[in-house]
Amino acid sequence: MTGRWRAGMVVGLVALVAASIAPANAVAVDNNGEGRLVNVVRALPGDEGLSADGSVAGALKADPADRDKKVRADQLATTAPPDREAAVTDADEAHALAVKSGAEYGTASEELAAGEVSTLQEDDITPEECRENSDLSWRAEGWIKNHFSYCQITVLTAEQFRCWTIFCVPAGAFSGRITHMGYAYDGLRDVDWKVYVDEISSWGTSDAGSLKIEADCAGSTSDACVSGGFDQVTKLVPQWEADSEGSLLFHSWADPADASRGEQVKTGTFSFEYDFRADGGNKSADGPVTSVRFDSAWYLPKKEGSIFDRVTPWLSYSTKDSEVNESAWHIRDAQDHPESTYPRVDGKRVPGASAADPLRRLYHDTARRDANRERFAVPVCQARWPGYPELSQDCDEYPFSATYEGAARHLYQPGVPYGQFSVRPVLFSDNQEAGSRLGAWYGRDRILDGDRFYVRIVD
Repeated sequence: MTGRWRAGMVVGLVALVAASIAPANAVAVDNNGEGRLVNVVRALPGDEGLSADGSVAGALKADPADRDKKVRADQLATTAPPDREAAVTDADEAHALAVKSGAEYGTASEELAAGEVSTLQEDDITPEECRENSDLSWRAEGWIKNHFSYCQITVLTAEQFRCWTIFCVPAGAFSGRITHMGYAYDGLRDVDWKVYVDEISSWGTSDAGSLKIEADCAGSTSDACVSGGFDQVTKLVPQWEADSEGSLLFHSWADPADASRGEQVKTGTFSFEYDFRADGGNKSADGPVTSVRFDSAWYLPKKEGSIFDRVTPWLSYSTKDSEVNESAWHIRDAQDHPESTYPRVDGKRVPGASAADPLRRLYHDTARRDANRERFAVPVCQARWPGYPELSQDCDEYPFSATYEGAARHLYQPGVPYGQFSVRPVLFSDNQEAGSRLGAWYGRDRILDGDRFYVRIVD
C-alpha cells in the first residue's frame, strides 16, 4: 500500500487523530490535510555514529531510497529528553571528570631544556588530526590534546516524516559529521570555537533546511564567558555544503593581573546544541560538553590565559637524559620502591605517579615551601650523607618542594604521617636542571597554585 493511496484514504480522519499521532520527541506541523509533517533530530557521538573510515554510518546516512519505506507512527513516539542544565564545575570536579574519562596529556622535560621552550599553541589540533585520532575524538567527552586544544566529533541526523493515523512515510532527511575544535590561549582570557559540518547527505524537505549550531556557556559568574553575539552560527544546508566552517567566540572579563587581586579564576561549562529547521518545524539535539578555566595569574610568564581543564597533565624525565638522569632515577625509586628510600618509614607511600594520585603545585605559601625543603628534606640528607655538598651535590627531594605533597605535608594534612617523601644527593647541575624544567613547564602549561599533575619516568 503506497503512502499516496494511504493519504487519500485517511484525509477525512486527519483532524480527529492529529493530536494522537505526533511523536513526543518531534515537532509536527499540519499540512492542509495531507498528513502531519514531523521532524526528528538526533545527535550521536562519533563512536556511535561513524564508520571505521570516519564517514557517517550507513544506517544513519540520509538516503533518498528511504522515501518508499513506511514507519509506524508509534515507533517515532519516544519521550523527549529533558532540557539539559549545564553545571559549572570547579577544579576538583574537573579533575574527577578527567580521571573518570582517562583524559591526560604529557610533556617530555627535554622540550623544556634551556633555550628550547616552545608554546603549546604551536601544536594545536587540526581537523585532520582530530579525525585521525578517532579513539579519543569520537568519545562524547571529546579529546583534549593539551590545555589549549580540544576537539570532538558528532553525527547529526534530521528526518522529516509525513504521518497519518498509523503510518508515517519519509519526506526528507539530512545527515552530517560535525567536528568541534576548541582553542584556548596562553595570553588571552578567550576561547574560540570552530565547527566544521561535512560528510553531508540530504534529500527531500531537508534540502531546503537550515542547521544552527549554538554554544551555551554556564559560567561561574555572569561575566565568566560572554560571546558578544558570536555564540551561534546558522546556515542553510546548501551553504554548509559550500562552506563547512563556522566560528564561535567567547571572552572572560577580569581586571589587570595583580597579586592583590589573586588569580581571578572563572570557569565556564560549554554545551553545544544543534537546531535543524525544515518543513515539519524545528527540532533540537544536544552536542558535546566541556569546560574552560580562565585566569589572570601574575606569576606566570603570560599574565592571563585560558585552559581546557577536564584533563590531567604530566611531565616526564628520562633515565637516559644525561642532564637529569640522577633526578629521574631518584623519582623512579621513590614512586616504585619507596621502602628503599630515605627517610626509612614503614608503610611509606609516595604520591605523584598517576592522575588518580597526583601532585599539586604549591606557589603561594612560601613558608610551607621552605618547610618542605629546609625543615624536613635537607636535614635527612645531612644526617644520612654528611659532606655531600663538598661533592658538588644537592639534596634532591621528591615530591618536589614546590608541591603540596612535599616533605612537610604531615604538618598540614590530617591523617598523613611523617616521611611520605624521599631525598637523595644528586649532582648540583642535575638537580638544578630538573627544577628549571619543572618551573618552565609550570609556566608554559599554565599550572596554577593547587593545580594537579603527575610525573612519569621513562627510559
